[in-house]
Amino acid sequence: MAQKEVVIIGGGISGLSMAFYCSQAGMKTTLIEKENAVGGSFFSPQFSSNSDKFWLEMGAHTCYSSYQNLLGIVEGCGIADTIIPRAKVPFTLLKNGKVSSIMSGLNIFELLRSAPNLFFLKKENMSVRAYYSKIVGENNYRNTVSHFFNAVPSQPTDDFPADMMFKSREKRKDVLKNYTFKNGLQSVALTIAAQKGIEVHTGSPAQSVSTSGGKYVVKTADGQEYAGDALVIALPSAPAARLVHDINPGLADHFTKLRYADVDSVGVVIRKSNVSLKPVAAIISPNDIFFSMVSRDTVPDDNFRGFAFHFRPGLDDNAKFKRITEVLGVSLSKIEHTITKKNVVPSLRVGHKDWASKTDQMLGNVRNLYMTGNYYGGMAIEDCVSRSREEFDRMKISR
Repeated sequence: MAQKEVVIIGGGISGLSMAFYCSQAGMKTTLIEKENAVGGSFFSPQFSSNSDKFWLEMGAHTCYSSYQNLLGIVEGCGIADTIIPRAKVPFTLLKNGKVSSIMSGLNIFELLRSAPNLFFLKKENMSVRAYYSKIVGENNYRNTVSHFFNAVPSQPTDDFPADMMFKSREKRKDVLKNYTFKNGLQSVALTIAAQKGIEVHTGSPAQSVSTSGGKYVVKTADGQEYAGDALVIALPSAPAARLVHDINPGLADHFTKLRYADVDSVGVVIRKSNVSLKPVAAIISPNDIFFSMVSRDTVPDDNFRGFAFHFRPGLDDNAKFKRITEVLGVSLSKIEHTITKKNVVPSLRVGHKDWASKTDQMLGNVRNLYMTGNYYGGMAIEDCVSRSREEFDRMKISR
């Protein structure tokens, strides 16, 4: 049995950032990831054709200057020089088979009548629908704006808490306003995982958690066991509930109350010469079978273009690829590479802060158990890292 000081289950950005903080503090850290590579929503598969290499984001897409905790990790890993700008290409709307600007989907007079509400209406305790329909107007919200909000977590967001959808954060003036990395976001994940003091085990999921001799013992599907004085769970709510059930049934029951949505994504890579669609950052198509199509046009390549379609769940491959070829105006034979990816994201509701507060209260009564993820302060990358930083600070106090 491998003896470690901290065991972390989950190799997405939440688990990785926790591992970074622990290793920097001199703690021996084991990270367990069920997939063959770390990253989670930081998934940037690379494709090769002759001497060319091309990556495509299949989960998260953009970082911002307000992501100060993430930037601290990037600088701590020595990869700040790999930050690159995103090209200025538009977010667009697809209606009646035509790609147009976002503004084309808005009634300007309704927008002007409603916009003054922005100065006095408060987001607290309001849903996305209740708040933003008053800011942009009922029709504008229903016909256009709501579909852009749905595209962010790839699920309907009418009932999301308005104050957790988009947050105002202090920005760093010495960093690009929005950016990515030379080899995609997964390069950040891989760099964190390679830091001294972090031992990574991939390719086998955690199967059970128990306690023995004052330590937590994690058993994986391949029969390995990992023990640590502290346990960090950085998983979606359903597998988190399953794993903690044997050590704390009450906490497990609490986690089953958090709803979630599956995100079903398909990425395609096509030679640049075979696509006539003008460069775009993304396409939103109201009431379509996909929530969004996000392109690699923000990081132009000389030879290829890449597109990640985030579909509604439950569709078969024929329906997905039929729609992909229709939107891009290409035949299946022109698609050189495809990749699929499934992610799980929380379905937040008004009152979620009470759920999160109760979570922290319950964790305070459990010795050396910590939980992080994208369902505490919000779903953005920085929310994940910030939660890990908060849990790490709590860990330091209890040591």
